[in-house]
Amino acid sequence: LVGEHSRISLWYKFAIAYYRQERFDDFQKVLEKGIEYGQKENDTSNTDILKLYDALSSYLILCACKETEKSKKAQLFAKATAYFNAGDKILMFEQDHLLGRAYFCLYEGLKMDQAEAQFKFVINTDESNIPAILGYACVLYNKKDYKKSLEMYKKVLKMCPNCPAYVRLGIGYCLLKCGYTEKARVAFERVLQLDPNNSYALTSLAVLDFNQNTWQSTSSGAQRLVKSWKLDSKNSVTALEMANFLFLRTDYEKSEKYANTAAHLAESPRLKAESHYMVGRCLHQKGETDLAIRQYNIAVNSCGTSYLQPIFGLGQLYVKNKEFEKAIECFEKVLKEAPSDVNTKKALIMMYIRCPGKTNEIKSKRMEMTKKYFIGENLLDPTLINEHARFLEKSNLSLALKEISRIVETFKNDGSKEIPIELCNNYGVYLFMNKIYIEANTLFGECLNKLEEQKHKDVYYGNNLELTLTFNLARTKEELGYSNDAIELYKYLLKLKPNYYEATLRLGKIAQMRGDSRTASKYYEEVLTKDSKNVDALTLLGCLYMERKDYKQAQKKFEDIIKMSEHKSDAFACLALGNIWLEQLYIPNRNKEKDEQHINRAFDMYAKVLRYHPRNVYAANGIAILLAFNGNYEGARECFAEVRENLFDKKDAWLNLAHVYGMLKNYLNSIQMFKAAIEKFGLNKDCDVLMALARTYWKNDDLINAKDYMIQAVNADNCNFYAKFNLAKIYMKIGLKTMESSKSSLTEMDSAIDYFNEAKEVFNVIYNSLANNEMKFRWRYINREVAKEESSKCDDYLIQANLSRTQAVKFEREKEECKAKQREMMLMLEEEKIAEQKRKEERDQERLKRIRELRTEYLNMTKDALKIPSVEEKKRSSSKKESGGRRKKSADNDGFVVSEEEFEEENRKRKQKRKNKKNRKEQESQMDVSESEDEDNNKKEDNDDDHLSAKQKAKIKSRAYLSSDSDSDDNDTKKEEEKRVSESPPVPKYAGISSESDDSPNNSGSD
Repeated sequence: LVGEHSRISLWYKFAIAYYRQERFDDFQKVLEKGIEYGQKENDTSNTDILKLYDALSSYLILCACKETEKSKKAQLFAKATAYFNAGDKILMFEQDHLLGRAYFCLYEGLKMDQAEAQFKFVINTDESNIPAILGYACVLYNKKDYKKSLEMYKKVLKMCPNCPAYVRLGIGYCLLKCGYTEKARVAFERVLQLDPNNSYALTSLAVLDFNQNTWQSTSSGAQRLVKSWKLDSKNSVTALEMANFLFLRTDYEKSEKYANTAAHLAESPRLKAESHYMVGRCLHQKGETDLAIRQYNIAVNSCGTSYLQPIFGLGQLYVKNKEFEKAIECFEKVLKEAPSDVNTKKALIMMYIRCPGKTNEIKSKRMEMTKKYFIGENLLDPTLINEHARFLEKSNLSLALKEISRIVETFKNDGSKEIPIELCNNYGVYLFMNKIYIEANTLFGECLNKLEEQKHKDVYYGNNLELTLTFNLARTKEELGYSNDAIELYKYLLKLKPNYYEATLRLGKIAQMRGDSRTASKYYEEVLTKDSKNVDALTLLGCLYMERKDYKQAQKKFEDIIKMSEHKSDAFACLALGNIWLEQLYIPNRNKEKDEQHINRAFDMYAKVLRYHPRNVYAANGIAILLAFNGNYEGARECFAEVRENLFDKKDAWLNLAHVYGMLKNYLNSIQMFKAAIEKFGLNKDCDVLMALARTYWKNDDLINAKDYMIQAVNADNCNFYAKFNLAKIYMKIGLKTMESSKSSLTEMDSAIDYFNEAKEVFNVIYNSLANNEMKFRWRYINREVAKEESSKCDDYLIQANLSRTQAVKFEREKEECKAKQREMMLMLEEEKIAEQKRKEERDQERLKRIRELRTEYLNMTKDALKIPSVEEKKRSSSKKESGGRRKKSADNDGFVVSEEEFEEENRKRKQKRKNKKNRKEQESQMDVSESEDEDNNKKEDNDDDHLSAKQKAKIKSRAYLSSDSDSDDNDTKKEEEKRVSESPPVPKYAGISSESDDSPNNSGSD
């Protein structure tokens, strides 16, 4: 062509001929050489060369669309752009040139408006231009104007009934978007009639078959999809649908592979977004949360917030990571775009329940939204009630069970609604968590019986539900003690699903509980061979090694967990490692130089747990133990007190606090704490706790209580040599204390000898038993030689005790003799006292008798004289009356002339009265002297005259007065009376008797 100097049009014809023969390289070469030839010939203004530019640009665009590497694709688009720009310089508004540039804008996907303008320009110029109409239909489809796009495709079909199959393919797509599914199926089938190998039509029909959701349609769809992929392995839509199909079959590995292929092949942002979303779903299902979040974010960035599925997936993953605020943000975005989406509303309400908010404004807003949602049927929404129960289960299991039981009762009362199996399962789980195993067992069995109906509706979901219910039933059987039934159920689960690792792990746990650690280890290792990163298997295996005291192997397993990026802050693994380092501090015969290193490592592990989980009380408990080990008992006490407040129902928290009180020598609080723990947790059969309490009593020097609790410890575990050894030490201490006491009785000495004999026997048993190496290792904290020494000491103490017993016997004999003498003296004193009492009574009787006789004699002698003193006594009884009488008497003489004899007689009588009064006073004083002498002689007989009545005392007193009166009248009588008085016992002053009583008619009776 160069040699013939051919026209440019001829170059174009040759190129088209090569293209039709599918010799694309020659096609491109001819076009490129033709352009070079035209430029050399200066024929660039010719419109024929424009065709070369447009044809080469169009071919480069097609190559770029098929290219997968972004760099090559960009190069091809750049070349096409250069050729289009060169064509613009020749003739910008040429029709074919505008069509080429419009398709270029359409393929790029970022210049839809420019492509639409150019297609419209061509259509306005030539309404019958089919390529322009088709391009415009594509633009409208991408702008989601499906009805107008369908009109354009139909217009092309009317203009050219024998048009290529892809026109009907476009019609099918539009019909499908408009909701005309059956018409779309007809259009796709017509495409296959025209082009049986059209992969796009096959893929579209496969999607429609899958949507019918029947076994036959699913099988047909799968066949078409596989055929489409074989025909065109670079079709991004087919790859994406293959990923969807495999995802539904739970083949997540293959699904992820096809989704990645689709993401690599996809050109449009929508397809890219869907492909990354599918990759994220696969990762989500596999539990790779971080990678799934990354893929969801790529999907959202590719297509914007209009693509809601990846945003919803992000929300789910944030919930899994407990990033509730981020999850709420995602769900709110979805709900804003789709306000009627029920699932999003439920998810958002769940988040509002879990995370009420930090500020009062947010709290009130979320609370209001939650209240608005819980109306009508939503009050009985099992999902939300279950979520509320899950929220409560962390703090109050019984309240969570009550919440679930409420909705179950509602379903039971409403006979028209059947209780969902999922709700029954959750109810059973909460019964299990509240340790109501029998009801839970019954409920799981009933759910399994109802499961067949669910399988008919959805086989895949029904099978998964069967796995869950069977596992829950097996766990309940296990807790009820039916281990064999549980083993059968676990093995049945493994037949249904061989990679059901939880069943394998439970089989290992049952073997471990039966003491078969070798079988348990095999089950755990079996899981790890299939899944080397199974955290549960690593944890259980690590715990098994710790139980065996194989701390090195346990350390490796827990370190394997921490090495995983997603489990670097695993609380249990870090705690276990901290406990392993802590255990190194209590190994006997350890290298104490490494204690500081072990303490630092343990502290680092506990601190790491608290850094990621600030409220982890177990880590705080570990730190408190380290503080106690270092001697910081006050700090340890504060930590243990905080731990006990948060773990009020855990016995270890109480016991640790009791121990640290003992370390602080606060024995009373330590004893109270031990006793409270024993009572609260029923530890009266726990040998270690009883030993610790007995030791505290020992420290407090309360040996009797220490002995009692140590005996309880021995009774709780009769094979515990530590308890027996301690009890023997207590026996020795009590015996020694008894011997040291100088006031010990014979009974106490006998008890001390018994204690020494018991202690000696115990030490001998321990000494003989520790001759066995196995027993020696088991009770390694007891030194055999020490037991022998203690037994020898007991022999020495027994010799001393027997000697002390002899002295005690002698002391007891002397004590008994002394007591006998004291008893005899007491009897003698008692007899003397009784005799003295009798003598006193006799004296009293004699004295009374004499008083009566004297009184009678005096009365008889002074019978007439009693009347005068009686009157005088009456006058003396009232001082006012006497004075009044005297005035009256003196007044009687007023106005009268008396004789001298009468006046002297009256004076004589006055003097006589004064004399009589004086004599009475002397008589009374003499009686007082006699009375005091009598009292001195009879000190032991106090108040003897108290037995006399008042009348008797008055009479004796009157007698004395009368005696002195009679003296003045008759001296002989006076002497005789004085003689009798001197011979009679003295009469007390206060025992005088009034003379008035002498005239009483009952006088003789009173005497």
